[in-house]
Amino acid sequence: MESSVPDFVKVIILIGLYGVFAPAVGYLIHKSPRAQRITFGIMCFMTAGGIFQANEWGLTLAPFLYRSHARGYHFYFIILPAVALIFAKIFTKWREVKLVPPGMWLFYLFCLSASSSIVIAEYPTYVIMAALKTVELTLVGTAAYNFIRTDRDLKFMVNCMAWTMAWQLVVALKLKYIHHVYQVYGTFEHQNSFSTFTTMIGLVFLGAALAPKEDKSNWFLWVYVFCAFMVQSALSRGSLFTFALGTAIVIALSLIDQVTKRRVYVLVGLAAVTLIGLAFTMDTLVERFKGDKQYNNESEKTREMLNEASRMMVHDHPLGVGWNNYGRMINSGPGHHYGDLIDNYNRSVGNTVDPSYQKGISESLYYLILAENGYLSLILFVGFFSLFLFMNLRAAWTFRSDFIGGYSIGMFAGCSMIYLQSFLERVLTQPRNMTLWFLLLGAAARIEMWRREEIKLRRQPARKITQFERNELASLTEHAV
Repeated sequence: MESSVPDFVKVIILIGLYGVFAPAVGYLIHKSPRAQRITFGIMCFMTAGGIFQANEWGLTLAPFLYRSHARGYHFYFIILPAVALIFAKIFTKWREVKLVPPGMWLFYLFCLSASSSIVIAEYPTYVIMAALKTVELTLVGTAAYNFIRTDRDLKFMVNCMAWTMAWQLVVALKLKYIHHVYQVYGTFEHQNSFSTFTTMIGLVFLGAALAPKEDKSNWFLWVYVFCAFMVQSALSRGSLFTFALGTAIVIALSLIDQVTKRRVYVLVGLAAVTLIGLAFTMDTLVERFKGDKQYNNESEKTREMLNEASRMMVHDHPLGVGWNNYGRMINSGPGHHYGDLIDNYNRSVGNTVDPSYQKGISESLYYLILAENGYLSLILFVGFFSLFLFMNLRAAWTFRSDFIGGYSIGMFAGCSMIYLQSFLERVLTQPRNMTLWFLLLGAAARIEMWRREEIKLRRQPARKITQFERNELASLTEHAV
C-alpha cells in the first residue's frame, strides 16, 4: 500500500503531520495535564508497534531492498506524540524545556562522529538514512524527560508500559495457543526482537516490584511474570540467558540494599514458579537449545566471518567505511573484497556461491559500529551507555528506600543485559528496541536531575532557629501541656 504512494505525496503528508499537526496538538493539550498523560500513554504503547501484528507505523521515502539497519528515509509515527509533548511543554514553560537531557549529549556526540563518515562513505545517502533514524528516535527520550516531573509521572510511565506488555501477552497467547506458533513474536517481526524488548522492560518491572511496597507493586510483579512467560515462549536462546541473569542481578541488588520479608517471599516464589515452569517446558527448552546442530554451527561460523570482515574494514578504514554502508562493502563490487572469505569458505565446504546473493551485516553491534564508524565512534558509544549505567547505580543508592531506587536497579539490569546481548545481536539497531531504550533513558536522565537536587539539599547547612521561632515553639509547647 505504502510503496504505491509517490514520494512527493509522502513528503506533503509528513510536513503536515510533523510540522503542523503535532505542534497543533501540543498547543491544544498544553493546559491539560490529563490530555498530556493520554498522549504520553499512546507514545508508550506505540513502542511495541502494531496491534495484532508487526507494524512500523510510519512512512518511508526512497525505500529499497538493502540488507542493512536503515533502508530508506523512514519517519516513525511514534515521533508525533513525542513532538506534541515537547511542544506542550514549550507552550507551558518554555524556559524549563531541555532538548538535550543530562547524559544525552554524549550520544549526540556519537551521532556526530558516526555521521562524519559521510565524507569517506561510498554511499553517502545511506549515512543520512541511519542518522535520520537514530536522531529521530531520540525524541522519544526527550519527550519522556520533559514529561516526567515527579515520581508520580515516573510510576505512570511504568504503568503505561505494564499495560503495553499485558497486551503483548494477549497477542503471545493468541499466537501460541490459537495459531500454534512454536516461537512467539508478539507484534514484532522476529522472536529475538520481541524477547529482547520484553527482557529490557521486564527487569524494570521486577525492580519496581521489589521497591518499598506501594499500591501497584503487586501489579508490576505480575507483569514481570507475564514477561517471563513471553521470553520463555519466544525461545530465544540469548534472551533466556539474559533474562535469567538480569533477574538474579535485580534480586541481588535489592537484597544488598535491604533484606525484607517481601523480597525474600518474592525470591522464594520466583524460584518455585521457575521450577514448576521448567518441569512443564524442559523438553521444549532442550529441543530449542540442541536444535539443528549443523545449522547452529553454520550460523556461528557466519558470525565469526562477518566479525572478521569488520576487522578487515576498520584496518583499511580506521574512520569506518560509512554509517549504514557495511551491507554494500561486504557484497561483491569493485574494490569490495571483504566478502571473499565467506565465498571462499562456502567453496571449501562444497556450497554453490551465488554472486547475486546479498550477504548480511555483522550480528555484533560493536563490530558493526567499529566497521562502519571507526574506533572513535565505538569509544563514544560504549562511553555513553557506561555513563547511564553509572547514573542508574548512583540513583539506586541515593533513592534506595524509594520506588525510584527500585526502578533504577531494574533499568541497570535491563540495559546491562541488552548491552551484553549486543555482542551477539545488533538488538539496539532495531527501531522498537531503540524507542524503548530511549524512553527508559529519558526517565533515567530525569532521575539524575532529581539526584543532583537531592545532593544539593543534603549539603546545605542547617538553618539556625531565630529567637522569634523559639518563642513560638515555646508557646505551642505550653498550650499543648
